[in-house]
Amino acid sequence: MKASRGRPTAAAIVHAIGELAVLAVLAGLLASGMALTVTGMTGIAARDAAQAFNDLRVPAFAELPGRSEIVDSRGRLITYYYPNDIYRVPVTYDQIAPAMRDAIVAIEDSRFYHHGAIDFRGTARALVADLTGRQVQGGSTLAQQYVKNASLLTATSSAEQQAAVAETIGRKIRELRIAANVEHELTLDQLLAAYLNVAYFANQVYGIEVAAESYFGRTAASLSLPESAMLAGLVENPALFDPLTDPAMATQRRNVVLGRMAQLGYISKATAAAASRAPLGVRFRPQPVQQGCLGAAPASAAWFCDYVIAELRTNPAYRLAWQELNTTGGLTIYTTLNPRDQSAAQNAVDFMVPAPPAADNPGQNAATEVLIQPGTGAVAAIAVDRPYGNGRYQDSIDYAVDAPQDGGLGVQSGSAAKLFTLITALKEGIPFGFSMTLPARAVVGPYYTCAGKRTGSFPVANADGPALGTYSLYTGTTQSVNVFYAQLERRVGLCKVVRTAVSMGDHRADGGSLLAPAGQPGTADYQPPADDVPSFTLGSVNVSPLTMAAAYASVAAGGIYCRPVAISRITAPGSSAGLVRQLPVASAGCHRVFSAAVAAAATYILRGVLSSGTAKGDGFSRNGAAVPQAGKTGTANNYDFAAFAGYTPKLAGFVSEFNPAGPVSHPMAGPASCYRSQSGGKDCPGAVYGANVGQIWQLTFESASLGPPFGSFAPVPSSSTFFRAGTGQQPTAKSGRT
Repeated sequence: MKASRGRPTAAAIVHAIGELAVLAVLAGLLASGMALTVTGMTGIAARDAAQAFNDLRVPAFAELPGRSEIVDSRGRLITYYYPNDIYRVPVTYDQIAPAMRDAIVAIEDSRFYHHGAIDFRGTARALVADLTGRQVQGGSTLAQQYVKNASLLTATSSAEQQAAVAETIGRKIRELRIAANVEHELTLDQLLAAYLNVAYFANQVYGIEVAAESYFGRTAASLSLPESAMLAGLVENPALFDPLTDPAMATQRRNVVLGRMAQLGYISKATAAAASRAPLGVRFRPQPVQQGCLGAAPASAAWFCDYVIAELRTNPAYRLAWQELNTTGGLTIYTTLNPRDQSAAQNAVDFMVPAPPAADNPGQNAATEVLIQPGTGAVAAIAVDRPYGNGRYQDSIDYAVDAPQDGGLGVQSGSAAKLFTLITALKEGIPFGFSMTLPARAVVGPYYTCAGKRTGSFPVANADGPALGTYSLYTGTTQSVNVFYAQLERRVGLCKVVRTAVSMGDHRADGGSLLAPAGQPGTADYQPPADDVPSFTLGSVNVSPLTMAAAYASVAAGGIYCRPVAISRITAPGSSAGLVRQLPVASAGCHRVFSAAVAAAATYILRGVLSSGTAKGDGFSRNGAAVPQAGKTGTANNYDFAAFAGYTPKLAGFVSEFNPAGPVSHPMAGPASCYRSQSGGKDCPGAVYGANVGQIWQLTFESASLGPPFGSFAPVPSSSTFFRAGTGQQPTAKSGRT
């Protein structure tokens, strides 16, 4: 190829095709020689090997952008992601000092601008040595070295890493084939920059930009001649010429490079002599790799970031994106994170349940919150009241999400799960005024599974002690009466309730279906299907806050359920400079799961939770204007978990509080019930209820992005059959509190 540093000419391309043909024959002869040595095969092997060489599938290494970006819904950077955790900052040819470009060519491949990707003189010499049984050796051009380094950087397994450096003829042929392809896709200047971007400079330093930063505290564009010569000399044997372990050897090698540059006419002998007298000047400073979720900015986005990475890793919809993210990189991952909502949620959980060792949280409880946009499934925020990390008082378990996505064992949602029984009852046409007269304690049953199997009864009690009273569908919900809901679940059918929950996206925290068992029968971790668990209506099955937030969002959206999605689109570099590709992303799959009339009826009742029920006083207004809002409290047995689900027309949220050291062994009672109140002082109610946790939701939504305009909920028409027994709003007995 011509020595031109621009785009190859037509004549050069024709010549390159000829080189490729010669190389194919050369590779065929090489393979034939091997075969003759081993099996005595004849010339047919050469022909077949040459054909195999031409047909060899090779990866596209012409562009190796390196790091990917994860950005929020406004396009602002959250963090970088580096393939294989290798910190690289690729730069262009013009962003590399001329002295550095000349130095690397002089010492590594002085004929680079004459022979192109393959130096046939050196390659032939190396192949002869290989065929005579000697060690596989040089003849490697910068193009071939680039391929080797790129193969290492893009390897996704130890086997691939070993194959990239294996001293075998097969590896050599593969490198030759890829190098030939690369030369035809890049100009020589681009190829030189590509090589310097993947070169290894010792001490876990990859790429010329990071090398310049690490060794000399400057950019690649501002490297001096002595600095360039030292770095160029380092790549041949990074361990031997490491300036940190052997400065004398590094200096000697640097001067060899300077001498070679003078010999080739890049610099004068006087310039080389002067540069060789300069001190080494190394001031090594490891570059902080602010990558992944540990480097999320702002830090409040770390938990959301963790979920995005987990989705990319585990969701089949992102198989292609995950592969490219960890090989060639260069992706831009656009997420649904709303920075205002994320800040609101994180500030709320941090303020009210401060991370240990805060005095206002002596029980060392944890709080987590998820915000979802109704009608789209877009996850706006994920917050956990722990600093993200692996240090003391930090955590890396995302308690907001399912276990496969780096979550924990899930949470019990308590009475917040009564939503599924309420929706089922409304779908069955049960009106607001439907009432039952009930004791405060009862053994309720029998129940039946979806297969018609009798599943027995269970004892249930209201939270506030004995009281005999009459409760309507409205007051039984707003006052969260457990006995009422146990009887209601039995009336509409446990199977129907569970199926309603499934339709609204509810599933176990391990990702499994509610209609299937979990674990092995006879073992301690066995869990029967939810349709075999009568206490399901009281939230006894562990789920993730994300799952519950999505379920409540479906009510806010008028009966439309959307799967939670945290990624809106992904772009990747195209086959040509400046082009981008759109990679597949998971769909929210929004679809109707119950009627708009049922959704309006449910909201009518759930608004009462905030106006007159268990969360009375936990509502809020903004700038003096009323914000439409609805919600439901939830408290698990013995105060192991507390929850609150709330929504406005534009945003739904779910909050959970518990002790991560073991909810059952560390219930949130007594001194462990303390948290920081909204007034700023410590509040110790003696036991944490869902109403207490509702204050986190309230604090969040006071500053979240809700408008104006705030939107409005669809009203229940006065002619609706839901009113046929009255509004149901007149309580007749002391309320429970869950």
